[in-house]
Amino acid sequence: MKHLLIGVTAAITIAAIGQVWAQVPAPGTQQAQVAPPAPYPFNAPTPRDAYRQGLINRWELERLVGPEPQALQGPSVDGERGDSDGSRQ
Repeated sequence: MKHLLIGVTAAITIAAIGQVWAQVPAPGTQQAQVAPPAPYPFNAPTPRDAYRQGLINRWELERLVGPEPQALQGPSVDGERGDSDGSRQ
């Protein structure tokens, strides 16, 4: 009985190792190249440009580039006036 148990254990071990080795690529084969991740999740050169284009909001801009220094904080990061509806001039 002991020899039978050892044989069954060896067979299961060999079967498991065979499945693992089947997933390993053969030596010398070309590996698929993974494209590097985009630096930002939007279609703009920089986070500030994405903010100016309206692709991200101010909170997302500050999350990506860090908070603005206190002296530079104002109504808008891109220099526009705060009221964008055009009712005040």
